[in-house]
Amino acid sequence: MSTYGQETAMFDRSFHKKTDDPRSKNKREYTVTDSLITVKDYKKSRLYRTGEFYGFTDLENLDEFIWYNSNDQYDRNPNLRVTNRKGYVKYYNIKGNVTKEILYDEDKTKYLQVWYDSIPYLVEGTGKIELEFKSVNEKLVRIFKDSTETEGYLIRTLKKDTIHIKTDTDAYPKTGLRPFYQDLAENVKYPGFAQLLGIDKRITIEFIVDENGNLTDFKPLNKESLNFEKKAIRKLERMPKWIPATFNGKNVKTRFRIPLTFKFD
Repeated sequence: MSTYGQETAMFDRSFHKKTDDPRSKNKREYTVTDSLITVKDYKKSRLYRTGEFYGFTDLENLDEFIWYNSNDQYDRNPNLRVTNRKGYVKYYNIKGNVTKEILYDEDKTKYLQVWYDSIPYLVEGTGKIELEFKSVNEKLVRIFKDSTETEGYLIRTLKKDTIHIKTDTDAYPKTGLRPFYQDLAENVKYPGFAQLLGIDKRITIEFIVDENGNLTDFKPLNKESLNFEKKAIRKLERMPKWIPATFNGKNVKTRFRIPLTFKFD
């Protein structure tokens, strides 16, 4: 088997779309052989993910396949093809240690192993993880059976509630995710002072979608500056209710993150 193609592309912060932004620190390296495409993803210049993928004839579909499976089958591209396509993927932490080994088998995600602090938690694909994060007053619980994550949630000890990270159906804007992003992008105004300075800004807002579809608990995940975050949150607070996520036939709370880019033209 001989290599006949190599390519490098820059990506947006979520590794969803290729970008020509010279400031991007996310890079994907492809190596194409006769029946295999290997990928190395570098996030903020460190190795973040590697993968071996079978059955692909074009890189665009491969990119969508990685995005789709790495985001729990959320926001599927209508042109995505998954039949007879597979991938073996490893994730790495900042120290370079493997944290997950996953098999993407068409539209199924199978966990081969999961590590926390270099401790393996699964035996033949089955196990339970319980971790406390005292700094944010949260407890993480993840349950796996036969290489499938059957349940996953965060317990917020101060608020005495549960945020589900594994659901049967995802929380979703009633108008659809893409129109939601478009509406948000068109109606969040560029802060006046920042515009005078000609500043571009990328931010991420985290929030809860509760059992009734309300958007609550808004929190910027980047360092706040020049009212970018405040303007985005004000708009999000006025957005219509979403369709809530469900688990075992019940509406549940979930956590969502939205990346936004303010670009000075």
